[in-house]
Amino acid sequence: GERAVGAPDAAPAAMPKGPEMPELEEKGTVSLYSRTDLIKTLAEYYSDALPKAGMPEDHFWTNIRIILCIICCALGCYAQFGAKFPQDSSAILVCVVGYFAVSGIIAVMDYLVVQSSVIYVNIGEESVFLDIDLPNFSDMATVSLRTKRKKVSHETSVGNYFDSDGLLCQENVWKDFVALLADYEKKDTGKDAKKD
Repeated sequence: GERAVGAPDAAPAAMPKGPEMPELEEKGTVSLYSRTDLIKTLAEYYSDALPKAGMPEDHFWTNIRIILCIICCALGCYAQFGAKFPQDSSAILVCVVGYFAVSGIIAVMDYLVVQSSVIYVNIGEESVFLDIDLPNFSDMATVSLRTKRKKVSHETSVGNYFDSDGLLCQENVWKDFVALLADYEKKDTGKDAKKD
């Protein structure tokens, strides 16, 4: 509809200054009570929106994980199809130990580095994880930007991001992301000395 006189000047003030919101197709979830569906919808939105807003995805950790998984598969395939038992029992033992060692490295990497990250993007010269945490039986979602040396978070109810039909309110998600990005950049310049 129609806008009131002066509304175009007021609209930019409502959204913090930052990257412009990209045009994306509508996203939604079938179940507002499913933690997995809510996180998946938000993750898909960020995965589509951030690269279109000039923050390209960094695939470094994903590529490391894929390489480690390929090593696990190769060890498993060789032990299953290439080695003959009992003649190659020492090779099978090496494959089993190697498989579990590499699987352990993947688990540690996921726990310590990737954590609850949904995308790893370049913001300026820095690669940053975007995490989404939605505890079980809670409506409070925490969206965080983190690197090794700093982290900023924003907590809000997922009710602010989804309407009653399960459609994602992209404007609200983007507005909160831009505010989070501003906090992240402010922390980077030393203007914000708060610890998170």
